[in-house]
Amino acid sequence: MRFSAGGAAHRTPQLLSDGNCDVVLSIQEAGGRVVSQLGREVTVPEGGGVLTSNADCSFMLTPEAGGLVSISAPRTLMTAMVPGLEDTFVRPIPSTMGVLQLVLRYLDVFEDDRVVGTPEARLTVATHIHDLCALCIGASRDAAEVARNRGVRAARLHAVKADIARLLDDATLSAATLATRQGVTPRYIHKLFESEGTTVSKFVLGQRLVRVHRMLNDVRYAGLTIGTLAYRAGFGDLSTFNREFRRRFGVTPSDVRAARR
Repeated sequence: MRFSAGGAAHRTPQLLSDGNCDVVLSIQEAGGRVVSQLGREVTVPEGGGVLTSNADCSFMLTPEAGGLVSISAPRTLMTAMVPGLEDTFVRPIPSTMGVLQLVLRYLDVFEDDRVVGTPEARLTVATHIHDLCALCIGASRDAAEVARNRGVRAARLHAVKADIARLLDDATLSAATLATRQGVTPRYIHKLFESEGTTVSKFVLGQRLVRVHRMLNDVRYAGLTIGTLAYRAGFGDLSTFNREFRRRFGVTPSDVRAARR
């Protein structure tokens, strides 16, 4: 997210000499903006998006402080995925288009070196983002099908895992809960995890066990009982917790706490 105190920005004929002809999808996270290019003008409200061209002069006015995310994509790639790409420039992309928010949430993946720690991984994530951009703009039927099975699936799985991390302490957390939050069906949630060779319940269990293990090694939780830590991680039954913890780590929770001491 890029914060702006407000003001105007021009892409002048002189700046076009840089040879950059990428297209740019901008999503307004906060505040609003007026964009003018190619004889068109659009007001982008908070949550909305717009596509612009780096190959053409433009004028952008931000009346007040706001937040903006911009994603640059190769023109040749977007041309192949979006029929009539030129007609999509400076057209409003409404905030109600769910894939816009999916793009924003998926961008968080770049903050996790475990996910994008290699050039190959970064290339894969970039491909997913291009898929999502094409869907926002108006991908062809074939490109949309590929994007849904590649970029959307990856972004949705990332969003679901982020939801699980936020709701881990809720013992009632289920595929139905996640589906409601994501606006999809429980079956779709199950299929996402099946594609990774696991299940929703196994993934949640693993995350809860890891969370307790971390707390057992954290001096800030030294004054809390192991049972309290288990409940804080969403376990509703201590016998199940103890059994699964030993199965996962090969030691008991008490052993981990004793080793820290």
